[in-house]
Amino acid sequence: MGTDLSSLERKTQDRLSRLCRRYIRVAFFYLVLGLFLGVGMLAFGNDNFQFVHVHMLLVGFVLFLIYGIGYKLIPTMFFGLPKVGSIGWAEAQFWLANAGLAGMLAGAVMPVGLGLDRIALLFGAIEAAAGLLFVVLMGRTIKG
Repeated sequence: MGTDLSSLERKTQDRLSRLCRRYIRVAFFYLVLGLFLGVGMLAFGNDNFQFVHVHMLLVGFVLFLIYGIGYKLIPTMFFGLPKVGSIGWAEAQFWLANAGLAGMLAGAVMPVGLGLDRIALLFGAIEAAAGLLFVVLMGRTIKG
């Protein structure tokens, strides 16, 4: 029975490591997109995409990098594995965060009446829910 527990812990640790790598890859993807968009805005003298540019860099790069490093650093260095019952909640948080940001960016380039006031607002709420889920999961880990 003791080996089953260590095997389960090892599988959970592997899933957690994959999740962290995915977050970090996506963070670098948004960094590159945000930088290219910024250069394009400068080159063409068009700052109409500031919302998209800023959200790619701050949410896509900075926040996703924090999620990726946070899932690895906080639990494993200080408190053991995340106390989420199943690593599935952390993986669900990854998909919520990505869907939220992608929808928010898509909504930001749509016309008024659909864009920032409707679609981006909806997906922004999804992004906020992902952030709250991260806080809950890390809170359980710290409390543990």
